[in-house]
Amino acid sequence: MMNKKLKQIQIEELRMAEPRKAHPEEEKLELYALGRLDEPELGEVEEHILICAPCQERLDEATEYVALMREATRNVAVAPVVEPAWRRLFRLEWLPMPAPALAGAFVVLMAVLVWQPWRAAAPSEWQQVELATMRGDMAGPVAMEGFGLDLRLDARGLALAGATAQIVAADGAVIGEFPALMETDKVVVKYAPGLRAGQYWVRLRVAGETVREYSLAVRTRGV
Repeated sequence: MMNKKLKQIQIEELRMAEPRKAHPEEEKLELYALGRLDEPELGEVEEHILICAPCQERLDEATEYVALMREATRNVAVAPVVEPAWRRLFRLEWLPMPAPALAGAFVVLMAVLVWQPWRAAAPSEWQQVELATMRGDMAGPVAMEGFGLDLRLDARGLALAGATAQIVAADGAVIGEFPALMETDKVVVKYAPGLRAGQYWVRLRVAGETVREYSLAVRTRGV
């Protein structure tokens, strides 16, 4: 009891003897609550808190905040990592299937999705066609319906860095567009599905502009 009275008297003497100092900043109070404040700031803050009721309340709030942050940190540390359902699905560990068989099934599935069942099956025969005729000649080289097309486009004199090759139907619809693959002075375009009978154009394009256009006629086999 006596010690408590002596402490109270000491506090009152400090209040009377010391001029009012600036209240500690929030950062200092948080460091004090964390036990990370070093001398001489530690002693100054302790003396100020001893005689300043508002800062005692602020310290209580800072202490409560620090406790909440520590509790949140512990919860994050122990919380299990929940893997998204879509990722678990694509890992396919839940299927009762050996890994090699599963890999094979996945490859087959991707092939079906990419090639789509309504597309024409790739023919077993290829036909090589040399294209050197410009659009002005409506006849042009002739290919046969039902063959995979191995087109060789005369590209002499052209700068084709980053070029693409388009196969375009007579009505302007783009059948396909492919990177321009060079072999000596020719661009090679291989189109496995083949084309139906009709008139087509093959265009070489650079930066979205057509730099050369070739005529390609496709005839029904046996005609």
